[in-house]
Amino acid sequence: MTKRIAVLGGPRCGKTTLIQQLYVDMKIMGLNVGYAFEYSTDYLKEKGMIESISEQYGIYLGQKRVEDSLEEFEYALTDYATFVPYIYGRFMLGDKRRTKKEIEILKDLYILALEDIPKYDHIIFVPREFGYEKDGVRWQDEEIAKQIDEAILTFLKSENISFIQVTGSTKERTEFLLKELGLKKQEK
Repeated sequence: MTKRIAVLGGPRCGKTTLIQQLYVDMKIMGLNVGYAFEYSTDYLKEKGMIESISEQYGIYLGQKRVEDSLEEFEYALTDYATFVPYIYGRFMLGDKRRTKKEIEILKDLYILALEDIPKYDHIIFVPREFGYEKDGVRWQDEEIAKQIDEAILTFLKSENISFIQVTGSTKERTEFLLKELGLKKQEK
C-alpha cells in the first residue's frame, strides 16, 4: 500500500524545494518513490488566474488524478493535497456574500476534503521562514501568502488533523522528515 506524504504551506514557502530534496534522498536510499507535482501551478501557467470557486473543484479533480497515478509506488510525495482546494475556496470567498452555487461547491469541496484527509499517512506543514519572491505564475503577494499559510494551519488545527511542522534549511528539514518517517539517510 502506498504511503502518501503531503507537504503543505502557502505559496513560495519552500515546499516544492523540500519535496524535491526529499524525493532525491529517498531515491538515493533505493526507495520506490513517486512525486506528484502541484496541479494548480500547471493550471495557473496554462489558464491564468483562478477567478471562481468552481475552478477550485477542477483543481481538486486534477490533483486527485495526479496523485492517484502514484499508486504503484511505495511512497507518494506531493507538494499539495487534494483537500487544499477547499482551503483555497474558502479563502477566495472570504467574508463576501456567497451565492447558492458557491455555497454548494464549497460544501462539496469540504465533503471531499474530509473523505481524502485519511488517505495521507503524513502531512507536513512548512512555515514561511524565507522572503517571498514573486515567480511570475502565482498572483499572491507576501501578505496574502501569509494569510494562506494561516488558513492552512487553521484548517489543520480546526479539523484536528495530525501534522508535522518543519523548520530550518532544506537540508535540516529533509533530515528531520526522513527521521520522522522512520527512514535513515545514508551517511557518506
